[in-house]
Amino acid sequence: MPLPIRIEYRVTLSDVERGVDASAQLIVGQDPEETNEHLTLRVLAWCLLYDPDLEFGPGVTDPDGADLWSHDLTGRVATWIDCGATSAEKLKRVVRHRRGARVHVLLDDAGERERLLAELVRARVAGVRVWLVDAALVRALASHDER
Repeated sequence: MPLPIRIEYRVTLSDVERGVDASAQLIVGQDPEETNEHLTLRVLAWCLLYDPDLEFGPGVTDPDGADLWSHDLTGRVATWIDCGATSAEKLKRVVRHRRGARVHVLLDDAGERERLLAELVRARVAGVRVWLVDAALVRALASHDER
């Protein structure tokens, strides 16, 4: 079984509106089955939804796990983030079993976003924030070996 590839990012964030001024060295494990685009979405999600407690979750190695998450002081999940295609059923389970957690999905495909939003309405899942980032940006960032 191949081991994850260790990828290092150096990130500097500044967002006056949110009061964020942070620099971090992110060390992310990329599973051999994970695409560069998915990894890029995870890093972009970390930047977009930055919280000092936000960590990379199991990602593609656990289909029922989060791509990123944070926990409160009691160990309960406070933030759950999925990147890329996911299902309303999975998100429904997350909302039901992770009461009070902020649930986000980050996508780079407008069609996928519309499909998921419609599915969330049909499944009566509330409280999930769905973000859309530019697919060309994700592809461009994912194509650089020196990411």
